[in-house]
Amino acid sequence: MLIFAAPGHVCLDYANTLSWRGRETPAEKLYDLADVIGWIEIAAGMAGPATREIRDWSREHRKKAARMFAEAITMREVIFRIFSAFAAGEAVRSADFDALRRALADAPGRCELASLEGRYAWRIERLDPAMPALLAPVLWSAGDLMLAAGQRLIRRCANPDCLWLFVDESRNGTRRWCDMTSCGNRAKARRHYAKVRQA
Repeated sequence: MLIFAAPGHVCLDYANTLSWRGRETPAEKLYDLADVIGWIEIAAGMAGPATREIRDWSREHRKKAARMFAEAITMREVIFRIFSAFAAGEAVRSADFDALRRALADAPGRCELASLEGRYAWRIERLDPAMPALLAPVLWSAGDLMLAAGQRLIRRCANPDCLWLFVDESRNGTRRWCDMTSCGNRAKARRHYAKVRQA
């Protein structure tokens, strides 16, 4: 079974599946385990046969699937808090670090690199119907990003409604917005409107 390496920082993409965290009612993208499975297939490039077994299992074990979904959302929030702490220059809470460490210990190991049709992937034996197995690429990404955090500028969008996490790869390391075309332009428009009103 192959799991393709996802470009970028899939752990931050996963944390960002809850949008507009600064608003009274954030926008959720994941409503059940099927949504998590679909997201991981697309975002992490996990091959369909790998997730098909978990999808079939979830249909037969609805209560267990609901618990697994709750664990996946809990892990998303752990990852958000960890990298929000990095973005704020604060210490990571020990409970969050321990939760990620335990999940990584239970995730399948990345033992063998494989090549298939010009792409590269981690080969694992099988995916057990458990949160650490399903979220393995997210967990691996989170561990890797924590190790590289000294060389990477992890940021939280400066839009207080958004709060998306991203890695600042700008030349001068001063990027403030998750995306200039959305949050950045909104901030520019607000500044312009305030200036016009004062004039």
